[in-house]
Amino acid sequence: MKTFPTPLLLCCMLASLPCMSQDVAALAMPNVDLETQEGRKMEGERAAIRKFFVLFYLSAIIPVMENQGRIGKEEDIYPLMLKVFPEKELKLCPEKLQKLMNDKIQGVKDMLAGKKQMKPEPFDPEEPEIVAFLAAYGMEDLDQQIMNWMGRQIGSESDGKLESVIQAFRHLKAGVESGKIVMPEKVEE
Repeated sequence: MKTFPTPLLLCCMLASLPCMSQDVAALAMPNVDLETQEGRKMEGERAAIRKFFVLFYLSAIIPVMENQGRIGKEEDIYPLMLKVFPEKELKLCPEKLQKLMNDKIQGVKDMLAGKKQMKPEPFDPEEPEIVAFLAAYGMEDLDQQIMNWMGRQIGSESDGKLESVIQAFRHLKAGVESGKIVMPEKVEE
């Protein structure tokens, strides 16, 4: 197996998470009339999707940062990511997203078991099914929204030193998991 510098792995992971930063034909924003049962359901699903992806990003970022310098291969970091994967939050998401993400997780498990070739980007940013899924919810820019929001949260809590940044990420994760910290629907740049 090839070794992979940890900072590079972090960059690849951040760039490769389902962060659909590709050009996608903009779909009309779904009608989310909160006065209707369907509108309330859609808004609840959008909130669950946002929470899941925030925790999903954190499940990739935190293990890499905590183990910086001690790991250098995909097979070292993937078990740490799987251990903190936000399964509980995924179960609250629409069934289609659950299937898409469970297929991705199974692919990582297959790589770790030697059934598939190890690769540094197990979550392809150009996965058409995930792009289409997020577009159907009017969430094409979810990756940028999350990165902007997390950057502000972490920047306001840390002094920029590694341990301070790690602690800020842990605090953010705990707050999101408990529901005390909620990412807004839109984050200004």
